[in-house]
Amino acid sequence: MHAKLTLATLLLTSFAAAALSACDKGAQPAAPTDAAAATPETPDAAPAAEASAPEAGAQSTEPGAPGVKWADKTFKQRQEYMGITFLKAMKKSFKAHDEAAFSGFKCQTCHGDDMKETNFAMPTDSLLPLDAEKPVEMAMEFDEEITKFMVEQVVPESAKLLDMEPYNPATGQGFGCFGCHPKE
Repeated sequence: MHAKLTLATLLLTSFAAAALSACDKGAQPAAPTDAAAATPETPDAAPAAEASAPEAGAQSTEPGAPGVKWADKTFKQRQEYMGITFLKAMKKSFKAHDEAAFSGFKCQTCHGDDMKETNFAMPTDSLLPLDAEKPVEMAMEFDEEITKFMVEQVVPESAKLLDMEPYNPATGQGFGCFGCHPKE
């Protein structure tokens, strides 16, 4: 049971975590200029959406910039969006899948306890590394139930929330396992 929960946590958190990144480390947002802007006050809660006065002539943007595509969001907008929208959706999905295993679902579930030190980077070494050639097959051998949940629900939902297409094996494009999990 412990191994199943560990795998479930690793697999599930990795897909959710991918959402904070743009699918690869090369697409990470620039680091914020100060530590306070980089991390929410309470990592397991949604980041506070601070209203700031727009510059003269600029339009104000809602917290998390829901109308702005993920790839175009600033680091702060990504943090807000993850806390306000993505975390809420993933927590709901994970708890619906297994209430007991994911009752404590929070940012660290996917990003790891060192999320502040790694600037929320995804993929993250805190998740189970997967075989570079056959990630789904490896994960299925480890835990078939959680892998099916990840492939059938988490990946498509995460891709949608991040304005991406789910991974397509035929083209090798889209959001998939390695948006969150490191390659073995």
